[in-house]
Amino acid sequence: MHRIVLPQMTRIIAITILSLLAFSCTTPSEAPVFKQVTNIEVTKVVGKTAYLNADAFFYNPNDVRMTLKKIDVDVSVEGKKIGKINQSLKTKIPANSEFKVPLDATFDMSQMGFLNSIISILGGKKVKVHYSGHIKLTLHGFPVKVPVEYDDEVRI
Repeated sequence: MHRIVLPQMTRIIAITILSLLAFSCTTPSEAPVFKQVTNIEVTKVVGKTAYLNADAFFYNPNDVRMTLKKIDVDVSVEGKKIGKINQSLKTKIPANSEFKVPLDATFDMSQMGFLNSIISILGGKKVKVHYSGHIKLTLHGFPVKVPVEYDDEVRI
């Protein structure tokens, strides 16, 4: 009877240790850092909706590479929510480096006010932009959710 219990205990201990090791490796030591959005370009305007392309820059301070799976970020201009970036990707993130992600977004210009929208798009007015949400990554096959909170002043 003792021979049966000992191998089972050894298996349970081994599985517990392996599980702890696996789960301890699934989170990055530091979350990737959202740096900025550049190259904002209005590609078309249909009704009250503006379609934009931009480049988002992040920095991965970790010694391991990851895969960016999804961006889910609300965009506010001058304190009003005007749009959402909801994009699924499969972008490889190199270790210890800055990386760029192309973004496609749509914005409701009526939330900014029609006149402000026209001035911003045609006149290149500077506006305060706040990005709030999260990005989803995978690290060694396990999902990791990283918060995004970033303020910027951009010329649209």
